[in-house]
Amino acid sequence: MKKYVRFSGLAAMYLGVIMLIVGYAFSWTDSNAFIISALTLVVFGAVGHVYLLKKESKY
Repeated sequence: MKKYVRFSGLAAMYLGVIMLIVGYAFSWTDSNAFIISALTLVVFGAVGHVYLLKKESKY
């Protein structure tokens, strides 16, 4: 399980991007809550991925 934790940031980022693509494809852009939640997933996914890479690095 530990080896999959390092990919959780990327998974959150991909999920946010897929949500944005699907939202725009089906015109769900009337609600700001949907867009903000997808954007939050992308941002936290990127931050989490960088944090986990820094934590794993020896430098």
